[in-house]
Amino acid sequence: MNDLYSWKRTQDMEIDLTDLLRRLGMQWKQLFICALAFTMLAGGYGYLKERNRSGVMETAEDAQLSEEELENVMSAVELHRDIRMQEEYLENSVLMKADPYHKHRVSMLYSIDGAKRQDIQKITESYLNFIINGGAAGALQKSGIGDWDMDKSYLAELVTAYQKSYDSLYQKVIDTAEDTAGQAESLFYAEVTGLDQNQAGQLASDMQQVLKKQYTNVKAQAGSHRLTLLSTEHNILADSNLLAQQRDKRAQLKSNTANLKAAADAFNDKQLAVYQKEAGLDIEKEMIEKEENTENHDSSKEDAQSLEGGGNAGTAAVSAKYPVLGFLGGMFVYCGIYVCWYLFQDTVKSVKEMKNLYAFPVYGCIPLGKQGNDQLVNRIRLACKKQGITKICAASDFSFTAEEKDGMEVMAGQLERFGIHTVIAEDADRDTALWDTMAEAGNVLLVCRIGTTTHQMIDDVMRFYTENGISVSGAVVLKQPGKKLNRAVGV
Repeated sequence: MNDLYSWKRTQDMEIDLTDLLRRLGMQWKQLFICALAFTMLAGGYGYLKERNRSGVMETAEDAQLSEEELENVMSAVELHRDIRMQEEYLENSVLMKADPYHKHRVSMLYSIDGAKRQDIQKITESYLNFIINGGAAGALQKSGIGDWDMDKSYLAELVTAYQKSYDSLYQKVIDTAEDTAGQAESLFYAEVTGLDQNQAGQLASDMQQVLKKQYTNVKAQAGSHRLTLLSTEHNILADSNLLAQQRDKRAQLKSNTANLKAAADAFNDKQLAVYQKEAGLDIEKEMIEKEENTENHDSSKEDAQSLEGGGNAGTAAVSAKYPVLGFLGGMFVYCGIYVCWYLFQDTVKSVKEMKNLYAFPVYGCIPLGKQGNDQLVNRIRLACKKQGITKICAASDFSFTAEEKDGMEVMAGQLERFGIHTVIAEDADRDTALWDTMAEAGNVLLVCRIGTTTHQMIDDVMRFYTENGISVSGAVVLKQPGKKLNRAVGV
């Protein structure tokens, strides 16, 4: 520490969180009043909002639109529903989430043999129809095999089947062989797609189990045969068709959203009211959701239900959130203001803060009234004995209250019994006669008051004592919680 502020340990102020929380807890009445005021304001805002919403619904009932206006509204309603379905599809479709540059596909080659020539086509087409047209997807869901708890339409996108077409020469050889044996055979491929290797492999394994079970049905319906899995191959490929499909779906959603916004912006009040009712939505709420992202899914459902049903219970459920948010907001605002006030005021806030900030000893607090503090007095006695001090001035730059004066006199009396004469220098900055007394004694005990004595005041008085060769033996503290002083308090 430099000589200019030799009485300080550090220039950095430390925040005593314990003291801050204690003081904030003592403000519970003011905190409650502020929260209550915000609750009333938020409740009023919610009431006005609900009343305006009810007015919009009444307008929708009474609206008289021309044929063209009504047609435009119904087109917007249909577009709104399309957008919701597109959003749901993009959100839940596994195929739309797959990486088109690293598509995981498993191909399974199946052989059908041991069938009569007249039955082979029926048997093969039965398997292809089962896989391609949703039978396999439904069987996967019902089988309980694996984790395929998704909509059947999304699962059906992941499975497919096909047959390869052969040239005429190869087909002629096959037909000749079949005529000779009296039986026919055919091949087909079953393919599955997954997000990653594990999902694709699991789906392929489950698909094999489903086809084993389907074998019994096909045999009974189309004819006797054998179904054999010849080989399984896992492949990772770049699928340009999937990439184009994903881009097309997203571009279509973006275009529809822009078109709906343009249509809604062009509506008059009556058209907007009818659109809100028919689409089952709240335009104002949706705008707030998009701009602030503060509404949760449950409140969205409540708003939609209140718009559709118009019941008092729905309105009450929606309105209840405003007072709650207002109460919490009021508490937050008051706490923020109080913390800022606490941080920016320059007053001494606690004994702990003084001990951490200043180099001179801080002996403790002087009790108010005629109650003594033996520990405080003995600390001062030992310090005076060590320094050979027999006379000391307890100096303050403010006038004492009656209780503070009693406390100072009790302390002076206790020190007197130990041979330390204590002069109570009250309001020393105004009484110039005391300056000679302090200079004669040569030792001063600073008297501070928590909550009103500022650090600047301590610096000023320390500078005065240093310049006049007066030694500061330490400081004691007075506490007056909840009381207001007539003037700024010094040291």
